[in-house]
Amino acid sequence: MPKLFFTDDLVSIADCPSEKDQEIYWDHPVGRDGRIRNGSVSGLGLRVTALGHQSFVHAYQFNGKRYRKALGSTIVLNVASARLLVGQRQRQLEAGENPDFDDRDTRRAHLLTVREAIDRYWETHIQTLSAGYQTNFAMFVAGWHRKRPKTSSRRGHNIRKPYQDFGSIFADRPFSSIKPLDVERFQRQFASGYSHNGALMHVTALFNWAIRMQLVDMRNPCSPIRARKVVRRRRDYSTEQIRQIAAHIFCPVFEVPPDTASLEGFARRDMALAKGNVTTANDQTQELCNFMGILFLTMARPSDLAKAEFDHFDLEKLVWHKHNTKGIKLSRSLYEYAYRSVPIHSRVADMVEAQRLRWPESKLLFPSHTDMTQPRDNFRKGLDRFKALAGVPDYFQLYDLKRIAISLMLTGQGVSHEAISHYVDHKGNLETTMIYDLGLVDPLRPVTERLGVLLGI
Repeated sequence: MPKLFFTDDLVSIADCPSEKDQEIYWDHPVGRDGRIRNGSVSGLGLRVTALGHQSFVHAYQFNGKRYRKALGSTIVLNVASARLLVGQRQRQLEAGENPDFDDRDTRRAHLLTVREAIDRYWETHIQTLSAGYQTNFAMFVAGWHRKRPKTSSRRGHNIRKPYQDFGSIFADRPFSSIKPLDVERFQRQFASGYSHNGALMHVTALFNWAIRMQLVDMRNPCSPIRARKVVRRRRDYSTEQIRQIAAHIFCPVFEVPPDTASLEGFARRDMALAKGNVTTANDQTQELCNFMGILFLTMARPSDLAKAEFDHFDLEKLVWHKHNTKGIKLSRSLYEYAYRSVPIHSRVADMVEAQRLRWPESKLLFPSHTDMTQPRDNFRKGLDRFKALAGVPDYFQLYDLKRIAISLMLTGQGVSHEAISHYVDHKGNLETTMIYDLGLVDPLRPVTERLGVLLGI
């Protein structure tokens, strides 16, 4: 690359060699005639393309990295103004400032598009949050940030979303031009109250962040939009259904080959686990029952148990060191707790030991069958077979085991709400705990009968 002292005459005749796509000339004290002149600026370059386009560039180093920034066309800048501009940028570099930092250009803040604002929000904030939050944000706001599955499959290929994410609708719009009517148009896509409120929460957080970071000076366009009131439908269970569910969990029913009908008890169960084409189904049933049994006896969330490791359990002292908690926060501003410990039943220890024998090389209590470093994501087939058993309602869900266990303890044993709320890791409020016993009708019948006796009816 040639080094020459820049003059306006030199710029007017500079060209690109025919065998190259572009040529860059660098400002240098030595002129074309070999004489040394004052006034050259280190880092100033003239880029000439094969099509004849000319522009001044600035090459510099910042934080140990090399950068090259186009300053403008030779039609706009002459040699003197280009040298002056490079001198200003050099003074910023000497002061430790990046001359190309976006926030320094006030015009760029007003031209900030919705997609650019979302990308910056993703890089600076969303990536520091949990994977589940990132997935939800990408689903409602930034569809291009959705993570691709590790293994390609046609699972969900035919499912079409009835809505379009916020970033795709307003991608090229200036961020500051979004009005409440635009947000309202976006929210009208959602028929479900849950989706409506979830999308509104993420879009509101996006604009709050942009206003807080002074990227835009505006009122949040989501403020006039109100969240929808969602009435949850309770999944009620009778005392008899609870007994049936508990019986199926702790005494699982296995599919039995025809030639084992003469066996009884544990011999029949062991034969069913080890013989015929039903081995896989019984294997899945056994692991599902272990999963549900631990949930039932610890009242943990399924997500807590899915990420639990064998090292988290002290089977001699019957203690579970819960490293994954959603409710009670383990960290404070100045210090952080590694885990919280809760006691476990001896039956839970037996189930943990059974899982250790089943997965001796895994750290996770319930690993994925294809990759033991990842937690198991679902028990779909086993749960379908479990719902087909007698006494198990179709609306049964794994999370209901927590509610059922709490209801039984509250109504049957008289354990205080405060103790249960702390044990099951509720986020400091007792209202969540008290909701669980609203759907249990049978234990409350003695109250009705006693009222009738007092009134003499």
